[in-house]
Amino acid sequence: MAKKPAAAAHADELPPAMDYAMHEGTYRGFITFVKWGIVSSVLIVLSLYAFIEAHNAIIGTLLLLAIPVLIFGVMVLGSRRT
Repeated sequence: MAKKPAAAAHADELPPAMDYAMHEGTYRGFITFVKWGIVSSVLIVLSLYAFIEAHNAIIGTLLLLAIPVLIFGVMVLGSRRT
């Protein structure tokens, strides 16, 4: 069986060009997810502190309810900008 020349073998195996727009969009989405994940974690920790240490269930509940309200608000405001 005949072997391909080295130059022809490399030309067939080259990966396609990178889609930089898709890469940037994915990176922005990841950074946004991490940012809001940190904000949500902080709110959860504060609400747990209000429940357990401060014995204030009202503030803890309000902090827990603030998470979905913030997420919904960001989604609505983000869709209006585009």
